[in-house]
Amino acid sequence: MATTERLRAAGGTTKRYLAALGAGGWLKLGAVVLLFSIGAGSGMNLLGVFGSNPSAGTINWQGVAGATALALAVVAVLGYIAAVADFVFVASLRSGRLPVRSYAKANLRRAGWLLAFRAAIALGAIAIVAGVVAATIGLPPSPTTDPSHGESLLIGLAAAVAAIGWLTVGTLTNAFVVPIMQYEHRGPLSAWRRFTRAITGQWAAVAVFLLIAVVISTVVGIGLFILSFVIWFVGGLLLVGGGVLVVENAPALEPLVAAVLVAAYLGYRYAVAVLRAPVRSYLRYYALLLLGDAEPALAMITDELTGGSDGDDGAGTDTPAGTDSDGTETDKTSEKSDHGADAATERDSSDDAGIDADDTPSNE
Repeated sequence: MATTERLRAAGGTTKRYLAALGAGGWLKLGAVVLLFSIGAGSGMNLLGVFGSNPSAGTINWQGVAGATALALAVVAVLGYIAAVADFVFVASLRSGRLPVRSYAKANLRRAGWLLAFRAAIALGAIAIVAGVVAATIGLPPSPTTDPSHGESLLIGLAAAVAAIGWLTVGTLTNAFVVPIMQYEHRGPLSAWRRFTRAITGQWAAVAVFLLIAVVISTVVGIGLFILSFVIWFVGGLLLVGGGVLVVENAPALEPLVAAVLVAAYLGYRYAVAVLRAPVRSYLRYYALLLLGDAEPALAMITDELTGGSDGDDGAGTDTPAGTDSDGTETDKTSEKSDHGADAATERDSSDDAGIDADDTPSNE
């Protein structure tokens, strides 16, 4: 399928998906998008806040250790919530329904493995930068030693490479590997091997997907930034200014003012997530269609959403006829054995070892 045809098909599938959810389902979808957006972004901001040392004097290592431990705990919780929400999102895209509680419950263990994989990728990116810093100016850097221009350039280049690699691996994981983990009950490493085998000879299409995802996300991000600037310039001034006046005249109401400001911020983030939900769905559907074209055994979307023939009973195709509570197919063509083996996917013995009946990867 050509890129233009995939883009058109993804648009039609997104329209049918949102129509199937209805207005109430779209609002629920916004909450799911908000959860994995906050989990993906806010945790790193918290690390920066807790890890900073504004004083120029001696370092209180006990305080730093406590703050770092607290920051890591918050990041882990947010990251786990984001991973669960990601699986809920994928299951909903595949089925056209959004029973959040049942989808979340069915993917709790998978989310833990996904969190561990994402943490390993992030630590790998940090290790690359730390290794370059250690090789150039020492680790930890001496406060009295300023890096030369060449050293600063080298460190900046390493940071850019690590950031691009981290973002690329993260995007491919979200778009392709997470659905495979859920569809075939695999761990993240096994799902990555499955993805690389399935996409062999189609890397140009994957590169095009990454380019389109960056362009669309950038355009949408700029539009939302402009909208956000207007909203916060007007609404923010009113809220903050009004809050200051209330606190000055009634100090006892300070907790209430703080709660209102936090609620307003969360409401704003939720509204942005609702607006982003169709774009997120569109890009994920584009990835799923690309994956299904490259490997028919990985065609995961129901005929009702893809616009396929309602009379097709699934014979001769790998498109699922139904889904269970976690979005896993229930028809004969996609049933898995207790070890996740499926003749249609032609997995080798090393992959079978990574899939257990309870979704726990035994070798990941």
